[in-house]
Amino acid sequence: MGVQVSSAPPTPPPRPMDGARPGAVSETTLFALQRERLILELLPFKDASKFQEWLRSGPVQGSWSEFHRDCVSRLPADHPEPDKAKTAQAAKDAINSRSQKFLVYHPEKSGWSPEDHYVRFITIVVLDSLLANLWSESDWKKRNVDICKAVYEVLFFLKASHYMNQQAPPSYSD
Repeated sequence: MGVQVSSAPPTPPPRPMDGARPGAVSETTLFALQRERLILELLPFKDASKFQEWLRSGPVQGSWSEFHRDCVSRLPADHPEPDKAKTAQAAKDAINSRSQKFLVYHPEKSGWSPEDHYVRFITIVVLDSLLANLWSESDWKKRNVDICKAVYEVLFFLKASHYMNQQAPPSYSD
């Protein structure tokens, strides 16, 4: 399902809970499981392994690397997320109108808002996934905004996983 890349998508590391009991599941693991279940319901995957394979595919990883470089690394972690419905609609419109702003290989990004970077991620992942037959053209015509919303959730999952990986362990010197 696409080109494989050597680096895996960011996944939250398991961390023990305070006062963890043997066999207890960490909050991070619960978070990852819940997000994965949510995404599996939104995307056309039968199981988590196919979802993970798709996350590791070239189109998703390439778009994530670009988004991380251009947006995540430049904004504070607490920057508010753009509205999902408006962002999904903008991505659908960009795809249907073949907007050069978002679809060219190396777009000129000076003056882009954070929302523009979200739209770029969604449009590229959707188009590459359409090319890989993850969705059919008839799926796209019937559910285009829902598909864009699902990819928005994938981006949220990747960002949340990234930030969880960046958290430092507690310091006893404070």
